[in-house]
Amino acid sequence: MQAELSELRKSLKDRFELEVPETFSEEEIRLGLEKRLAQLLERNPEEFFQLLYRVDIPEKQMHEVLQQDDALAALAGLVYHRQLQKIRSRLKYKTYFDKDNTDSELKW
Repeated sequence: MQAELSELRKSLKDRFELEVPETFSEEEIRLGLEKRLAQLLERNPEEFFQLLYRVDIPEKQMHEVLQQDDALAALAGLVYHRQLQKIRSRLKYKTYFDKDNTDSELKW
């Protein structure tokens, strides 16, 4: 769990230029993301959509969320959960390969 949170902090700082304290709640992160997304959308919509594409938010889902009254809050939630999902996946497979569960030929 600590590794996930550490990776999440790093990811949010690198990708969103979001300063995240050592200890944080999901709500704090989502509010920070919402604020950052609002800034991006206002200042540079093209960069906003490129960032969402790089984060891997499905376009259909993004457009559905953008139709809602609280679109940026909902989008911040999608971004938060997608980042966490990617981190968990990376850590899971890193652990799998670190355990030497496969032939060395299959390791990259």
